[in-house]
Amino acid sequence: MKNIITFILFLLYATAIFFIPNNIFLLCPFVINMILWLITKSNMKKTITNLFKIAPFVLLTFLINCWLDTYINALWMAVKLLLVCNITFIYSQTTTTAQVAKTVKKLCTPLKVFKINPEIVEVLVAIALSILPIMRKEYIEVKEACKAKNIPINLKNSKIILSRMLTSYLKRVDEIDEALIEKGYNY
Repeated sequence: MKNIITFILFLLYATAIFFIPNNIFLLCPFVINMILWLITKSNMKKTITNLFKIAPFVLLTFLINCWLDTYINALWMAVKLLLVCNITFIYSQTTTTAQVAKTVKKLCTPLKVFKINPEIVEVLVAIALSILPIMRKEYIEVKEACKAKNIPINLKNSKIILSRMLTSYLKRVDEIDEALIEKGYNY
């Protein structure tokens, strides 16, 4: 029950940040994030490293919003996005993939009325969350292979890179499918 409440509060909090007016009220989520960061005893180095990793995405969002709206509103949106990414990082540090999958399964239990099996949803969520680090690792391997072969990573060579990565991902999906069948999982 604790995991369900934590998950729902996380989703509500992350969503509410985007509805806060563009003013000093954004200081409240910042303070809440800092308090949660201290309570969970998250590693400061990991937190800062994570913020630097998401900086290009936030910058891209800022630039798109500059194009679509004013610079001030784009800046506020970037701040909100940083706050949401930070709370998501804190949540991911305190919750395992299995806990998230079980929480989603419990939340999907009412869907049995519509003949949707919550156990299948649990497996899908677990696979989706578990495959993200694998995809990142595959990307790094392809990137290093391109460097070793002196192939620049640009738009011109994206077909080669993407085809290699897609082939690798499809092999992984096939392996997961075979493992589920071997374990007698009936989906």
